[in-house]
Amino acid sequence: MKKRENQAALLLILTSGAVMAAALPLEALPAFGRWLRDLSLSGPAGNLAAWGIALALTALPALGLLWRGRRRWDWLLALAAGEIFAGVFFLVNPTLLHPGMDSEAVGTMWALAAAGSTAATLLAWAVLRGLGQLERTTGRAMEGLLLGAALLLGWLAAWSQCGDLAAGIRAAAESNTAPGLILWPTYLVLCLLAAADLIPELLGCAALVWGGRLARAMEEDPFGEETVAEAGRLSRRCGLTASASVLLCAGGNLLQMLFFSQLRATHFQVAFPFSTVLLAAALGLLCRYFQRAKAVSDDNQTII
Repeated sequence: MKKRENQAALLLILTSGAVMAAALPLEALPAFGRWLRDLSLSGPAGNLAAWGIALALTALPALGLLWRGRRRWDWLLALAAGEIFAGVFFLVNPTLLHPGMDSEAVGTMWALAAAGSTAATLLAWAVLRGLGQLERTTGRAMEGLLLGAALLLGWLAAWSQCGDLAAGIRAAAESNTAPGLILWPTYLVLCLLAAADLIPELLGCAALVWGGRLARAMEEDPFGEETVAEAGRLSRRCGLTASASVLLCAGGNLLQMLFFSQLRATHFQVAFPFSTVLLAAALGLLCRYFQRAKAVSDDNQTII
């Protein structure tokens, strides 16, 4: 029973790890393709080894079939396997995609396309499998699901922000080549802006983790003192999360206004962390409803 209860949580956590593992070595994928090509050209034994590596990587999604029970969405695993095979094949032979372009540039772009497509397919499979088990999901399993979702969302947000920051710094450096220019204030502000964009998303991930703790506490003792205390803590944290997200959004543009004369690149945006604020507000409202339900329950117990 316990294994069945944790099945949905483990499913998302393991697939989140697979998606992260696919994205982490993204910069190394073109180098991997070149190494595999050199191995294939080294001779019959090397060619056989290269094909063996490619087929082994292609077979990795089939491990999902070992999961208990078959579902109609398992055909996505076959699609992921095809994406991996195509990704590896054209990493080894990038000139087949665009004969007239530089092979290294094509390999880098193809690595991004293949890794993103495969990761999205695996995530779709995990989510669709998990949705089919929501009816049997318990508080402890829900905690695991929310934890896995928070880890995945937080990692992807950090990865995206780091990529955007690197591109912004590189663009600022390439467009300001005059001698004597001081660029470190620009770089510093770009880093602060990236942090201001990232922190609300990480706070939203933290709210998911806090919500999972409350779900487990409610299952173990719905109106216990610890559950009520957890609801109170979550309500206060959600308020702080919403406040911090809004202030960071306003502070980013204000920072650029204050240091405008020293900046060689700016990035003003009219944006608002709606998802984080709405999540925090919804969880805070649910906590207050729960606290009211606790008060009503106590009154009924007194009357009885």
